[in-house]
Parts: sequence; structure tokens; C-alpha cells
Amino acid sequence: MDKWRKTGAAVSGILLAGALAALCIAGRITREVVSESGIAYEQKVDSVAYGYQLEQDFVPQYGYLDRVAVHVDASGCARELGELQVSILDKYGDQVFFAAVPVPDLPQYGWVEVPVHMQLAPGEVKTLVLESVGCVDSGPKISFIDTRLAAAAEQQGFDLVYAGVPKEHLGLKMMFIYAVPIEVYEYFIYYVFGLILILILIALV
Repeated sequence: MDKWRKTGAAVSGILLAGALAALCIAGRITREVVSESGIAYEQKVDSVAYGYQLEQDFVPQYGYLDRVAVHVDASGCARELGELQVSILDKYGDQVFFAAVPVPDLPQYGWVEVPVHMQLAPGEVKTLVLESVGCVDSGPKISFIDTRLAAAAEQQGFDLVYAGVPKEHLGLKMMFIYAVPIEVYEYFIYYVFGLILILILIALV
């Protein structure tokens, strides 16, 4: 029985090491990194309906943008119809991402997260565009902050643009959420804990 256990532990350890090595090469194990606007006096854009788009330039800090979150106040708008459209444009103005969040799905007041799941080039300027479409009124209000006090790293150096007009020192209150591959040493930690678990399971058999 001891021989069987030793053989089982050795084989399981080798398989675990191989699996983790493959995942390391493929970059499949990731951790979440969140970059968020800081705390500052919050103001709101009353409407991004009727063609009045809100634009925020940003520079991704990591290669894979999992999702973005913007802060909205939908407590005073009609909830039956309409959607908040979210687009990302590249440096040439071409749309590389689009999503629409139905107004009934928006929080009364708080963060709305939009799945992006896109590989982006870190350091290359992108533009986030918000617009309410199909609403029976002005739609949800969108929160913004003073970038001199609370800009996320992605927003620094950029001004919010509303209806084509730059708004100096203002930026969206938002979060950028990335999926970042874990470091090589973290795979070793996974391996050690995995091997310990295997040994415990074999000992219990």
C-alpha cells in the first residue's frame, strides 16, 4: 500500500506540474487588477440622449481588458424603454467594441459593469463612448469627477468630451478591470498547495 501511495503521489505530482507548466505557457491563470477613479466631489451629466455622446479617452495599463464600469444615476429616469450604449474606438476612430445595457437593467444608483473581454495594446489611446438610445426621456445621468484630484491612471492627461466639446479637467467616474496572467512564482505556490492536497487525499484512501 505504501508503494502504491508513493507511486500515486509521484505520478500525480508530475501531472500537476505538467498541467501548471502548460497553463503558465498559455497564460491561462489570471488575477484581477482593478484601476478605479479616486474619491472626489461627484457631478453628473444630466443626459447622453438625443445624440449627445459622452467620450472619454483612456490608455489601457494591461493587455486584457475584462470589463469596464461606469457610475450612473438612473433613479430619476423612466425605466421601461431604452438602453445605454457603450462603445470603444481605436486611435483611428474605428469601433472595436460595442455593447448595449437595457435601462431596466441599470442600477438605481451605482456601478454598471460592461463585459469587454478584449485584448488591447497597453499604452495605445482608446476612446470610450456613452450614449442613451431609445429612452422616453433624458435617460440615466452619468457621473464624472475632477481628474486633477481623482483620475485613474488610464484617464490622466485626457479631458471628458460632451457633445463634441472638451470639458477641461473632468473625467468619467469609472473602473477598468483587467485579467492579468499570474507571475511564474505564483505557479510554484499553486503547485505546492496542489501537491499537499494530493498527498492528503492519497493518505486518506
